Amino acid sequence: MKEFHFSKKYFNKLIYDDIESNIRIIIKEIPSLDVYEEDYSLRVETHHEERKLIHRKYAIEHHSRQDKHNYPHLQFKFHTEEIGTFWLRLEFETQDEYKKAILGFIYKIKNILEDLERFKPGICDDILVLTLVKNLSKEGEFLTQKISESIAKHELEFQNYGNTRDKVKS
Repeated sequence: MKEFHFSKKYFNKLIYDDIESNIRIIIKEIPSLDVYEEDYSLRVETHHEERKLIHRKYAIEHHSRQDKHNYPHLQFKFHTEEIGTFWLRLEFETQDEYKKAILGFIYKIKNILEDLERFKPGICDDILVLTLVKNLSKEGEFLTQKISESIAKHELEFQNYGNTRDKVKS
């Protein structure tokens, strides 16, 4: 049995509000003791203002068998106000691969927060334990590889505004 609970180790803050820069970051994790037996979720929401309000949601989630899914899987989910939501189904053989993908997601979140540094310098240091997160570059590359494999093998699903899904096959 492995413990899948990463927010307590890699994040300094789970909620970040800065009125001066109008930035809000929310990190939500549903931990799991055994990813094959329980669902797992790590979600990150960012809100900031440029010419208009930018609201993005990023998530990496594991679902056990469900009515709408007849296979266990890890999914990468992204939402933005211009596109809507899209999902990628990612496949892993072992819990170690699940863990690498989740850690890779945390590394990718660092890149997103680095982009927000132009509005609020130091935001990465405030939210992330950077000394640890910077060491996750190999896990980030692993996740990128798995995303590429998923795009080639599976459908990319987009949620339309009527809650229907379009599927795009590469």
